Amino acid sequence: MSTFQAPKGTYDLIPPRSAVFLAVREAISAQARNAGYGYVETPGFEDVNLFARGVGESTDIVTKEMYTLTTKGGDQLALRPEGTASVLRAALQANLHKQGNLPVKLWYSGSYYRYERAQA
Repeated sequence: MSTFQAPKGTYDLIPPRSAVFLAVREAISAQARNAGYGYVETPGFEDVNLFARGVGESTDIVTKEMYTLTTKGGDQLALRPEGTASVLRAALQANLHKQGNLPVKLWYSGSYYRYERAQA
């Protein structure tokens, strides 16, 4: 028996719960596609400043809840605490707003990481 556990604030998604998760995600995905939304998936980590700028430098997310790390090259990265800032960065980087299909309609899902106490 392993003494390792999932890190604080995370959980494992395993059967049978994972089957329910996938079914719900597929149902949402189908509805989003039918409504003209495209799927976007961003990296699990981004530059710290993206979140500081996107959600506010003095918010609890930035000051207390982000998991941050420094790369070997000295870059400051954060595991994504939310999705909006990353999706906007990706859409702007790919110039989706200049391709003539306005409004840009995107949906996303993924893992998000915050260091906070689990709520009852």
